[in-house]
Amino acid sequence: MDDERASPDDDRPRLAPIGRGPDGDRPIALLAGSFDPPTIAHVALAEAWRAETAGDVVLVYADRTLPKRPGTEDPLLGDEARLEALRRVTAVREGFHAARASHGLIVDQAEAARARWPGARITVLLGSDKARQLFDPVWYEDLERALSRLFAAADVRCAAREGDEGLVGSILSEPALARYRGRFTSIAVPAGIGAVASSDVRRRLRAGRRVDDLVPPEVLSLIGA
Repeated sequence: MDDERASPDDDRPRLAPIGRGPDGDRPIALLAGSFDPPTIAHVALAEAWRAETAGDVVLVYADRTLPKRPGTEDPLLGDEARLEALRRVTAVREGFHAARASHGLIVDQAEAARARWPGARITVLLGSDKARQLFDPVWYEDLERALSRLFAAADVRCAAREGDEGLVGSILSEPALARYRGRFTSIAVPAGIGAVASSDVRRRLRAGRRVDDLVPPEVLSLIGA
């Protein structure tokens, strides 16, 4: 982490920009992921939000990632390679930044962003696959309390993955979540982007297939494509 490195007894969530981070004068969006590897879908979602706001997007990689589902294939990139991929992606795009997060839960990352940039409006960007995870009580001791913390710190914008077009509305139709409807809204991305996933990139690479249409060009050499 950076100069705000926590002591062993300090477990507060923290975000540490890689390189120069946002100055906090403009809106800030967090886009968290495993980035194994970064894809054109990550970039497209960030650019869609920037087109609306002219704000800064922070691509967030967590030191404590959430466990993968049983049967998930081995990773393609190690931690340092993923961070290098984020450096390359953000270096060539205006308003893009990268950061490491001390915690894997989105609510913790949102609170860490609020603490680091107290004057900025914070938005969490995610795909609908992450929306499912966000509302899954298995990750929390108290789901309702976690959601209250999240929406006290940030708004949430969700892009539909292919086949998930009605997911946001379905989730927020539950009475217990109704009060969050104004804070959890959809965001449109270009046609075809919803079908792009890092897992598909990994499968294609392992099968010896091309992936140059799925990943930003600056990371192709890093993933051996």
